[in-house]
Amino acid sequence: MTGFQAKTIYVDVDDVVSRTTETYPDVVAQEFGKTVSFEDLTGFDLKHCFQLTDNEFQYFFDLVHQSDFLLGFEPVEGAVETLKAWADMGHTIDIVTGRPTSAQDATLAWLERKDVPFRGFIMVDKYNRPGNDMSLAISKEELSMMNYDLAVEDSPEMALFLAQDMGVPTALIHRPWNRECGTHDNLVRCRSWDQIHSMIKEPVF
Repeated sequence: MTGFQAKTIYVDVDDVVSRTTETYPDVVAQEFGKTVSFEDLTGFDLKHCFQLTDNEFQYFFDLVHQSDFLLGFEPVEGAVETLKAWADMGHTIDIVTGRPTSAQDATLAWLERKDVPFRGFIMVDKYNRPGNDMSLAISKEELSMMNYDLAVEDSPEMALFLAQDMGVPTALIHRPWNRECGTHDNLVRCRSWDQIHSMIKEPVF
């Protein structure tokens, strides 16, 4: 392809490739008897959204990060197909997740099971989680020294960090908790992987 330049692409996992948070309302209903819909999750603070106590949230957080739970997620529609298409075109894909480091093995197993193509798997301490093994994760400062041509995120905080601080064109995949995300010239809100795919499939001349 004349003038084609391979790109390096940052792709988050939860709610970008994996249908994660949409499973949480059923867990909260079953464990705590609370009824909260997916559309009601309008903030990134799930403890607040689900109105859980500190102890309840810790129990919930530990539960949803167990290996069996993580392995049960389905892929987001169009995600794996788009990533395969990009990989086939010669683009480089890094899976970059803010999951706790304890979830590393289960996450890698899920990516393999779902046939998600990637070159690098990077755990980033995006949210200063206590208990993260920093021999397995890098800091946001270390992430900021890396170069990407496109990023796909759902976190409003990380999307703005990528777009503003790192200067990366960023696709913010639309979710209830990022409706109020600030705007930036490098930030494009996308409602589907079809829209995201169109951001990179054209060759660069």
